[in-house]
Amino acid sequence: MKFIAINRTLAGTASLLALALSAPVAAQTVSDDSEAVAVEAAETPDEAVADASAEPAGDIVVTGSRVPRAGFTAPTPVTVLGNDQLVKSSPSTLAESLRQLPALTNMSGPQRNSGTTMGGQSFLNLRSLGATRTLTLLDGRRVVSTNLTGSVDLNVLPAGIVQRIEVVTGGASAAYGSDAVAGVVNFILDKEFTGVKGEVNAGIAEQGDNQEFRATLSGGLSFADGRGHILLSGEYFKNKGIKTGARKWARQGYGFIANPGGNPAQTLEQNVLTVGSFGGLITTGAGGTAANNAFFRGIQFLPGGIAAPYNFGTRTTSTQQIGGDGIPSELIQEINRPLERGSVFGRASFDVSDNFTLYAEGLYGASTSTVDNSWNRHQTSNPITIRRDNAYLSPAIRDEMIARGVTSLTMLRFSPERGMVKTKVDSETMRGVFGFDAKFGSLTLDAYYQYGRTVQDNATLNSEIVTRFTQAVDAVVNPANDEIVCRSTLTNPNDGCVPFNVFGVGAPSEAALDYTRGTSWSHAVIEQEVAAINLAGPLAEGWAGPISFAVGGEYRKERANVTTDGISPTGAFLFGNPSPWSGRYNVKEAYAELVVPLLRDVPLVRELDLNAAGRITDYSTSGSVKTWKVGLSYKPFDDLRFRGTRSRDIRAPNLSELFQAGRQNISSVDDPVNGGIRVIGIPTLNTGNPDLKPEIADTLTFGAIYSPSWLPGFNVSVDYYDIKIDDAIGTIAAQTAVDQCFDGVAAACAVVVRDGSNNIIRFNAFPINLASAKVNGVDIEAGYRTSVGQGTLSLRALAAYIGKQEQTTPGAAPIDRAGEVGLSNFPRWQGVAQVNYDTDRIGGFLQMRYVGGGRYDVTRGPTAIDLQHIPAQAYLDGQISFKPDVGDGQIEMFLNVRNILSNDPPINPSAGNVPVAVNTTLHDSFGRLFRAGIRFKF
Repeated sequence: MKFIAINRTLAGTASLLALALSAPVAAQTVSDDSEAVAVEAAETPDEAVADASAEPAGDIVVTGSRVPRAGFTAPTPVTVLGNDQLVKSSPSTLAESLRQLPALTNMSGPQRNSGTTMGGQSFLNLRSLGATRTLTLLDGRRVVSTNLTGSVDLNVLPAGIVQRIEVVTGGASAAYGSDAVAGVVNFILDKEFTGVKGEVNAGIAEQGDNQEFRATLSGGLSFADGRGHILLSGEYFKNKGIKTGARKWARQGYGFIANPGGNPAQTLEQNVLTVGSFGGLITTGAGGTAANNAFFRGIQFLPGGIAAPYNFGTRTTSTQQIGGDGIPSELIQEINRPLERGSVFGRASFDVSDNFTLYAEGLYGASTSTVDNSWNRHQTSNPITIRRDNAYLSPAIRDEMIARGVTSLTMLRFSPERGMVKTKVDSETMRGVFGFDAKFGSLTLDAYYQYGRTVQDNATLNSEIVTRFTQAVDAVVNPANDEIVCRSTLTNPNDGCVPFNVFGVGAPSEAALDYTRGTSWSHAVIEQEVAAINLAGPLAEGWAGPISFAVGGEYRKERANVTTDGISPTGAFLFGNPSPWSGRYNVKEAYAELVVPLLRDVPLVRELDLNAAGRITDYSTSGSVKTWKVGLSYKPFDDLRFRGTRSRDIRAPNLSELFQAGRQNISSVDDPVNGGIRVIGIPTLNTGNPDLKPEIADTLTFGAIYSPSWLPGFNVSVDYYDIKIDDAIGTIAAQTAVDQCFDGVAAACAVVVRDGSNNIIRFNAFPINLASAKVNGVDIEAGYRTSVGQGTLSLRALAAYIGKQEQTTPGAAPIDRAGEVGLSNFPRWQGVAQVNYDTDRIGGFLQMRYVGGGRYDVTRGPTAIDLQHIPAQAYLDGQISFKPDVGDGQIEMFLNVRNILSNDPPINPSAGNVPVAVNTTLHDSFGRLFRAGIRFKF
């Protein structure tokens, strides 16, 4: 129903667009010029800071700062992406466009192993410090979280009217607010657009899957002699995904398995399967001698309950095997998960006077995604017990058990009946803003109130109800009537239990499946209220120029309430099991920022500016914290500028980190306690921690921008950053917890739960204030723009180097994962290079994405695993376009090809919830993709 509502709204938008066609041509020209400025600025790193911020009305808003002042270049590094570049680098979604930036590669999305609770949402993750440390803004204002993790899904933002995106890297909490530890990504809308524009495109992979459709439609209309303005924009997107095993590399079964030779301890092999069977596999007996118990090992059950020998392959551990009759665990999750979404944005403004404007905005977005989760499965960590008197047991096997004194059997079973467990996530986000902009002489004042609300329904479908299943598989013959019943029914005739036949695929009845399967669900409501006021302008005339300032305050409320089904909180299901919880906090913030020209036009100094900001933030949950920033911008001569900042930034724990009562997922690890065997499908209970305190980051950035006068149109910038986070909030990853607990780290051992036989049976995952996290590196950006023939040639390159990506768990030695591209996403080098040529009629765009090589796991050397190095990868993308002459309007037809060379991802099995053969975050796993479409503007 939500998408029907969106389509109706889009139809309403079309009605407004018809009216907009009569808008003055002059207004269209202003909008076109504004967009051209943004595109040009995107090609020039230094000039982008000022020029890209040009508003249609002539005001200049300096990026990287809240102080609106012409000619000032903030000392904070800023990358600006114009709309034109966004749609050429990836015409699919905003998220995919931003993923091209080296600093934003490590983003979540619909790719496999990205978490089933996310529902295909895409969260920004600057410098791989985590999505919670990147502040996402829409026109400088916060957006309500679209997920309980506290982050914002980019797909709800109005992509059709995004004019440019400003990426402020480095600490920015003092200027923009708490949570901006890694930086800020600010989406600037073309609020004054007048006319009609839109885009329709469709895509498909070379193999015929990943079918995708996207449409946007936007319209703006002025009224009351230009004093009023209305803007509407809608977007619809649908991707059908890529099925499991749809690429050759995904069918090879790559995985690590214990090496019987012992050196290395594990080797990378093909056709690595999980020990188990869809119809049931006996691994041992109980009650008899060791030899008699072992006699039953290797009996599997075919359809119809037929007993047959099981092939354990060429190499076998207790959980894995090479070849044979095992389960291909690689063939579980989709390579790309299906996603459908839509959004509508509206804005109205009215100039009450020349110096006072009222405005209101509304945003609605909805998405739905249903994905494969896993099989209902019973493995070594949760096997099935088959008693000797089981009513469905083969008489021949029962007689053998009696003869050997064996009283029960242990069975592993993957249950394909009714298909996989699936996760369905439906999200709706609403946001309303009401505010005003005013001018008092040379001062500007703005204030607004906004309310945002996200409703997210998360359902784990077809999940086994564990206690019911345990009762149902213990089936016996009722001596009173010779009917097969659950053993529990003999003593409680009204318990409703339906016996479950586990012997062979298709053996259980529909009634048994109804009794043992259910839906584990949660309903989450996330709300945000913000009231803010800002005053800015010139403060006084200084010795080297006017001193400018910005001051402001903000009050914010965040709250969440989660309700669930009645039995999930007891851990009743095999998958899911959310617990109800609620939490809230409020935040009060006040800030001040100054821009002080220190020197002008003296020997060795063309310009020297000081930018300083301070902010005090008071959290109702953790008290007050102070953040600050001091930066210098120094231009010794016109061609060269140096910039540097030193800042203190903070992030307080979000609602989920503080209050979450629990949700279960699964983890897979290599267990050093038991000889390094691979353990798959370990239940992991994720909870909050009310004792968390804010993390504090100290950030240093410095760099230079060179714009040679002898080569007009060329700019290059190089910036170094160093971020140290004390009391960093984080959860110890499952594999790290197992390894560090093995080394005696108490904090890690608190995560790992073992049974009496020292087997891992559960992980208790909860956030803690880690000892520290440290990151440093270098960002490089270069651009060149010039006229060639009848068109314009633009070149741009961005590169990122990671020098350190270190995390320390209390009581453990630091682990620096910089250069790790297997288990983590931290290549030393990443980059993107773009070439674009445009004339009035044709255009061509070529892009190369580079992902550096590196270690698979920095903590495991050649004696532990044989895979030590992952090779570097380069991907080539391109687009051609044609713009026919349509009079006053603009039409562009385009064909975009992603991964032109159809490079397969390098094999490096991940340690995710479900084994995956490649790193789906860093490397292209879809193959060659084609997209064709048309853009129009009138």
